Amino acid sequence: MGAINRFGLIRFSIALVAEIVLLASLNSFDDWTLEEMPVKFVAVAMLCGIAYFAAAGSFPVQLRPRVQSGIFWAVVVGLRLVALPLAPGDDFWRYQWEGKIQQAGFNPYVNAPDDPQLEAMRSGFEAWHKINHRDFRAIYPPGAELLFAGLSRISDSPLLYKLLFAGADIATIAVLLRLFRGAHAPSRAPFGASPNGPASSSESRYANAAWYAWNPLVIYSFAGAAHFDSLMILPMLTGILFLTRFESETESRRKWWLALAASAAFGIAISIKLVPAFLLLCCVFALGYRAITLAVSAVIPLLLSLLYGYPTIPIWDSLRRFAHVTRLNDLFWWLIEETVWPNPHQKNYHYNVILLIAVAVISLIAWWNWKRAMLWVLGITLILSPVLHPWYCTWLLPLATWRRAFAWHVLSITLFAYYLFWNERIFLLPWHSEPWLRVIIIGPPVATAIWMGVTERARGRQREG
Repeated sequence: MGAINRFGLIRFSIALVAEIVLLASLNSFDDWTLEEMPVKFVAVAMLCGIAYFAAAGSFPVQLRPRVQSGIFWAVVVGLRLVALPLAPGDDFWRYQWEGKIQQAGFNPYVNAPDDPQLEAMRSGFEAWHKINHRDFRAIYPPGAELLFAGLSRISDSPLLYKLLFAGADIATIAVLLRLFRGAHAPSRAPFGASPNGPASSSESRYANAAWYAWNPLVIYSFAGAAHFDSLMILPMLTGILFLTRFESETESRRKWWLALAASAAFGIAISIKLVPAFLLLCCVFALGYRAITLAVSAVIPLLLSLLYGYPTIPIWDSLRRFAHVTRLNDLFWWLIEETVWPNPHQKNYHYNVILLIAVAVISLIAWWNWKRAMLWVLGITLILSPVLHPWYCTWLLPLATWRRAFAWHVLSITLFAYYLFWNERIFLLPWHSEPWLRVIIIGPPVATAIWMGVTERARGRQREG
């Protein structure tokens, strides 16, 4: 092994150890009821992100594939294990509550947490005061509510939820590795890697997938904060994998089965969270006349809705109301409001309409490349969303990793600054983004996108020359 490779391994090892240690250190700063703890949490998380970039960017692709695999999976599991002791996010208590009231015979789409009928249950639920938006009925799709009901039958321990969500995340990584295998991965060099390296070879797929698998936000969101979005991401990415297999398949009957499998996977994902529904128009272009199978994507959530009384009970009404009034940490609309389109009441209904139109337009414009269109659709969803919680960014990180749109990975790290909202002393108004906070979150990913665009154009000119 040459001196350069030896130095690269040392640098990789130091960065990897630093990421693991810093991620484990977050356990010392996760009690945000204490003054300035959110500031320390964010500072350590940002440092962890820097170590992550150094580790993923220096992955030792010169090692044998079997050794790469061992390192890759050991780090995947190790990082998630050190995140398990972290305090769950406040959404977790909502999951527990809605599971418990179902066990008692109540419908979460009918009874909000502060419903007087639930007074007796509130007295026996110690974390009831931690439930957010207690005046809203359930806003999650029926697949998620069934999951909460099932988990509540087993245990109240946050560890059970975290293990399930982290397990789904690890399964997502396995699907992502399959997307990188063969001719399905794009040929652009990874962020921080040499453009002359084997960007799409099977030997480097672990290096490519590490950008998602080792991402601190991904790890914290599922194994640490116990957000259930990984259960949506897994079937969504599985559906995309089926679409790539459909694209390369030549036998007609097998293409029908792959189309049906992709449609079912998207239906399961939509049943857990509605976001994958934005990708259905892209699926139409990917499947052609076999897009008729996408009816399954609608049937699955519809059938699950019947279990909760739909259409007699308007189970989607609470989500509609919630989407119209909730506002926090948006990437784009604050700039419009402070320049040309004031919105003193902070209402979102017109923004949601614009978002839907933008998704349709992007899907139509990029009909010839459904893979790229899906990334753009999820990207514009985050950019135009009136609310951007950090774990929302995990929705597109597998696709961003696959398509090598690494500015989104930068955003995933700067979004840790969002958790400064829990330290209200540093804000003039609680839960209001100050300009300096927006610069921290938005500035680095925008600069990265510009830099990568300029670099890619320069490489194109060199190839032409």
